[in-house]
Amino acid sequence: MTEVCRQRRWVWMSLPVLGLAACASLLGPRTVEISQQELTEKLDKRFPVSQRVLNLLEVQATRPSLTMQADTNRVRAAIPVQARDRLMGQSYQGQIQVSFGLRYVPTDHSIRLTQVQVDQVQIAGVPEAYQRGLTRLGALLAEDRLQDYTIHQFKPEDLQTAHRLGYEVKDIQVTSSGLAIHLQPKP
Repeated sequence: MTEVCRQRRWVWMSLPVLGLAACASLLGPRTVEISQQELTEKLDKRFPVSQRVLNLLEVQATRPSLTMQADTNRVRAAIPVQARDRLMGQSYQGQIQVSFGLRYVPTDHSIRLTQVQVDQVQIAGVPEAYQRGLTRLGALLAEDRLQDYTIHQFKPEDLQTAHRLGYEVKDIQVTSSGLAIHLQPKP
């Protein structure tokens, strides 16, 4: 095969790929939706979670209930907790309310929590003197443990079509019904 024939063949083989990239720029941004129910199901797989606190308490967090806060682009999670005092054997029940934003990490194709904030810690039956300390301790532990926590990881094949068509993830937006993952044409 002559050099001229090889060059022509390469040009003809490249046209579909160039055409796909051109289509992406002509078609503009796209959005993929994840419903609140799907997000809850993804989180359900990560619960219950148990943690020992300062060798004094055994704490177990169970399935959170989510509230989408579209106006602030955040998600609020009410997480039921049970705590058992390891010294006295007393058990306590309560709830931790946290809110967080979401971000996409392209290196591992994950959606992670960001700007985690503990809004409220309520533990029934704990004397008032201890409630404030537990609230501060709960806030520190929850914010530390949940910051950058992966709630979903796309499989390579999930994003393969988007990449092949010339798209990449731009950002994630919280909507009243779930998440909107915005795709944009690659530069």
